[in-house]
Amino acid sequence: MEEKYRKAAQEILNCVGGESNIVSAAHCATRLRLVLKDDSKIDRNALEQIDLVKGNFNNGGQFQIILGTGIVNKVYGEFIQIAHITEMTKEELKQQAAKKMNPIQKLLKTLADVFVPILPALVASGLLMGINNILTAQGMFVPGKSLVEAFPAIKDIAEMVNLFSNAGFTFLPVLIGFSAAKIFGATPILGAVIGAIMIHPDLMNGYGYGQALLDGTVPYWHIFGFSVAKVGYQGTVLPVIASAFCLAVIEKRLRKVVPAMLDNIVTPLLSVLLAGALTFLFIGPVMRGVGDMMTNGVMWLFFDLGALGGLIYGVTYPLLVITGMHHSLVTAETQILANIGTLGGSPTFAVVAAANCAQGAAALAVMCRSKNDPKMKSMASASGISSMLGITEPAIFGVNLKLRYPFYGALIGGGIGAAYATIMHVLSVSQGPCGVIGVICIRPDCMLQFMVSMAIAIVCAFAATMFLGKILGQKENDGKNQTPSNQKSETLSPSEHKPVMRIQTESGCIYAPVEGTAIPHTEIKDATFAAGVVGEGVGIVPSKGEVVAPFDGQISMFFDTKHAIGLVSNDGVEILIHVGVNTVELQGKHFTPLKQSGDSVKAGDRLLEFDMDAIKAAGYDLTTAVLVPAPTHVKMVKTGEVKQLDKILTTL
Repeated sequence: MEEKYRKAAQEILNCVGGESNIVSAAHCATRLRLVLKDDSKIDRNALEQIDLVKGNFNNGGQFQIILGTGIVNKVYGEFIQIAHITEMTKEELKQQAAKKMNPIQKLLKTLADVFVPILPALVASGLLMGINNILTAQGMFVPGKSLVEAFPAIKDIAEMVNLFSNAGFTFLPVLIGFSAAKIFGATPILGAVIGAIMIHPDLMNGYGYGQALLDGTVPYWHIFGFSVAKVGYQGTVLPVIASAFCLAVIEKRLRKVVPAMLDNIVTPLLSVLLAGALTFLFIGPVMRGVGDMMTNGVMWLFFDLGALGGLIYGVTYPLLVITGMHHSLVTAETQILANIGTLGGSPTFAVVAAANCAQGAAALAVMCRSKNDPKMKSMASASGISSMLGITEPAIFGVNLKLRYPFYGALIGGGIGAAYATIMHVLSVSQGPCGVIGVICIRPDCMLQFMVSMAIAIVCAFAATMFLGKILGQKENDGKNQTPSNQKSETLSPSEHKPVMRIQTESGCIYAPVEGTAIPHTEIKDATFAAGVVGEGVGIVPSKGEVVAPFDGQISMFFDTKHAIGLVSNDGVEILIHVGVNTVELQGKHFTPLKQSGDSVKAGDRLLEFDMDAIKAAGYDLTTAVLVPAPTHVKMVKTGEVKQLDKILTTL
């Protein structure tokens, strides 16, 4: 059996350019992660022919090969021996991958890292703004009146919702300051202070700055011969990021020179004083201008070029995804949404959603054409649906780019759908999932046209892909690559921990290992899990930091990093329980295993405890994936609130 993993490891090594092309390697619960010297040496076609390989893609300087739970660790163990490299953690691998990035890529990655933690706040604010628009939109439900005018009793509720919706954008610099300072290595709370200084109520509101310039009424401080504008930075993004970077530089240098006994007093004082002064003297005015140019450029593209601008954006966006440069668009999008009161909404959301849906439609077209290739058919169907929901990487890297003609078809369909959305001025009020379900983020008066745009993108992309597939003479594989099942580990002695409860289990049923809120696996914020590449199942947002056995069976693998467990039931059903997203980076911190690999378990036996508060504080999403690897299919039988050992899945 070990020979199979060694053979796969050797084949993978050959496909990625051999030992001399490997910089470093690591793995998580499902993927082999490599940093390579030269990505052009990768033979993707040969890689896809390897039995154990389920997919591959490049992301953040890493080449990731999807193998699946119970397989990846064994292949990795053989791989590092064959390639003669030392074992490395995922975090160390990310540092190695960052070295491969050029300055522009590093800048774009930094921008993405700043915005990712605050996106939930912006999404919540935007959706609340959408609710407010529904309550106050004229004629949407009652002819000639808004709901508030028709039902005066809800007036105060509408005002409260409006207040809640504005908070995230009103105090946006505080959120960005905290996040950016953390990324740059400064004290996060000092970054929040800098953000708060930039929107202090004693300053002139930044939204009125343009008119004040025209009127000549801008207030100034006069300090040592300098005239410093007393203007706030409401609705801006780049100034506070640059100020947080300046804060980090000052604080780090002060830490090196200030005596330890004075450090906690002197360093925060001088850091805020110097960074704040530089913000109003130089950084703020310059970066305000840069941010305005970015925003004006996007608005010009959509409102001046019209359909052509939407077409350009829709075709260009997937190309930016390939390079990772799409993260740069987050900055302009956030600034547009922060000024939503004057702009009316953002035109970019619908265009990106059209591009994403087109990628999904192209993948589904491949599914229809892959009658003789079960492996490609399975991946195309899962990744196609994922793209419709806004997660495109599996479809782009796993299907469309590999075959090329689907990617061209997706560009055609996405461009047409984006052009239509631009013509119809489809505007969003928040960030959210850029797919069909993104309709919840659209202004109420634009929702119908948004859905029409998505339909156009999907139909055109599907038709174009089917047509190009025939014209370009693409031939699907002959079906030799069947997706393998995971293998069981050697049996060890069982643990003596007592179960928390017992139930009468049914054959083919999987019970909730975690208490919380159950969601479809397609909604897990991990592209591989959401696409179903690893398997089908559910995600559970936990309300209790404990994992119990979901059936009677055996632990096939308890990962060294303690965050993931592989099990196999007595009737042969295999599952992966993966606590959190990217929690492999914690290297076992905050996790307490109560069992070990090989232990026999009964439904309800306690397997693992984890510190929810500590993991959340470290910045990780706790959504726990409960997945059944292919080729087994499952049906989700319960969503919403679940308790441990509630029935959640049945095998088909």
